Amino acid sequence: MFGINGAEFVILLLLAALLLGPRSVAQALHGLKKALTMFRQWSARLRTDALSESSALTPQDLKNLQMLREFDLSQYSPKQMVREAVQDEINEWMKQAGLSATSLKDAAQSVPDGTPSTNDTKLSIQQLDADNPTGGTP
Repeated sequence: MFGINGAEFVILLLLAALLLGPRSVAQALHGLKKALTMFRQWSARLRTDALSESSALTPQDLKNLQMLREFDLSQYSPKQMVREAVQDEINEWMKQAGLSATSLKDAAQSVPDGTPSTNDTKLSIQQLDADNPTGGTP
């Protein structure tokens, strides 16, 4: 409690008794007793209110509470949602361009470090132009 051990607490009580005198210490202890009694009464009242409110819950309320306990917010990560949306958009562009994901993976694996070389980039632009003879964007 407050970073002090039992022996230090006893020393503090003795110092308080010496400084305040026996009457003041008795009054302080009486006030502390009164405060603790009030706290216990408040705690008991709070406990009975909580029990009475929980007994009024219907089975549907209990089912809803169980669903809330099992609810996992980690599946609603904004970062993950954006990542999935971007991946879906890229896949849609790939479909429209006539390229499959496997052909891009094969092209990426042909370069040792995974980055396409300048020739590969030119080749894929030429493939896009050949696949789309209208010259417009896919």
